[in-house]
Amino acid sequence: MNNNRIVISIAILLVVVCLCLTAVVAVSGGVYFLAGDKLTGLFSTATPTARPVTATPTPTASESVPTPIGETPAPTKEITTELPDTVARQMDEIQLQVERIRSLERTSDVNRSLLTVDQLRAKVEDDFLADYTPEEIEDDGRVLAALGLLEPGFDLYDLYLELYTEQIAGYYDIEKDEMYVVLEEGFSGPQRSTYAHEYTHALQNYTHDVRENLNYNEEYCETDSEYCAAVQALIEGDASLTEQSWLYLYATDRDRKELDEYYATADLSVFDTAPAFLQEDFIFPYSKGVDFVLTLFEEGGFARIDEAYVDPPVSTEQILHPERYPDDRPVAVELPDLSTTLGRSIREIDRGVMGEWYTYLILARGDQASTRLEDEPSAQAAEGWGGDAYAIYWDEGADLPLVVLYSVWDTTADAEEFSAAFEDYASLRWGQPASESVAGEFTWDAGPEGAVIFSHSGAETVWVIAPTVEDARLLLE
Repeated sequence: MNNNRIVISIAILLVVVCLCLTAVVAVSGGVYFLAGDKLTGLFSTATPTARPVTATPTPTASESVPTPIGETPAPTKEITTELPDTVARQMDEIQLQVERIRSLERTSDVNRSLLTVDQLRAKVEDDFLADYTPEEIEDDGRVLAALGLLEPGFDLYDLYLELYTEQIAGYYDIEKDEMYVVLEEGFSGPQRSTYAHEYTHALQNYTHDVRENLNYNEEYCETDSEYCAAVQALIEGDASLTEQSWLYLYATDRDRKELDEYYATADLSVFDTAPAFLQEDFIFPYSKGVDFVLTLFEEGGFARIDEAYVDPPVSTEQILHPERYPDDRPVAVELPDLSTTLGRSIREIDRGVMGEWYTYLILARGDQASTRLEDEPSAQAAEGWGGDAYAIYWDEGADLPLVVLYSVWDTTADAEEFSAAFEDYASLRWGQPASESVAGEFTWDAGPEGAVIFSHSGAETVWVIAPTVEDARLLLE
């Protein structure tokens, strides 16, 4: 979502989950069967406040923290920068192979350094999460809980730390143009495949300057996380497709055997126990990104994918529906500052665009399984998304959130379809509506969460949560 979204531009490479990517694509005039059972890569996540997730990622933060969160990591040994000759030669060979696949090349070397697992964990805390303040962590949790995606009081910091250090093979530092490699398990099939993926990121950055030319950087992503979620999907989809191409064209039988053994024993317990929406959001840039770039590939191979870096996708809608790229752009929607609307002080903690993807997640991947709609009706209800704006406030006196989500749909029929789905979702979450005061407007008594009003008129909908019905009515009006 936006303001505090932890956009980790120096992203972490880890095995996210077995996705069983299978695709038939045309490459250089031939047809190749690309099959793999994992997606790894540059990891930029979110929390909805920077998109309900950059740690990010969404999904997400930038203020310095005066005191460390949790225990201070023990001092680590100095980073060793010299790679074993046998490993360096393999990396050089993989780099040349990836350059052939992508028809791109670097004229300068990428720096490569070794890390131990303990050093990498310390870097996660020191470089990636040190600026994620306790206040931002608390506000991110409040936003996600208000949207029904997270249990109130959930420890987001600990989750991000553990996720970012689970099954890490290394990462590419986009700011320093440096590759960090963890070799405690050796440089076998999983590490070689991962290196092909990560070197693709080095090529992307060298060729297209994604931080500057595409505005894929922390500062811009804090203001437009929906756009950055789309760009991330392009970047990760491209790298994942390249990695799968490398597996088909260059991986050895030993590589494949070691990959099979790795997947049979990989510990993904942290990911497997993460909140449902976070699991989906973490793999979005890989699974949906691959679908997006495959569509481009079918139009014109990797050259067509490179063109997308000049005219990048701007919304998760375009990623989910590649046929809508590049022409179907979001409707610009704005919300006024509502902080003085209630006649008492309320503090804005988040503001941004929900997008089609998070609209789907709210309906289908809530924290409580009992409130989730089925996948297909949730996706269909979100598909008519045209644009939105949301703002979330915190009422210190009531110790409750205030939520306003104003959405514009492609057609009146799309708005009606979403409204019907939302009524089903809201009834699962809060019970039957307390009233229908006017046509197209429903009110729910949300108990300790306050009151909820949902209004539908033409191609527009508004969802409001507030401590009282009177507060909700004022915000709606």
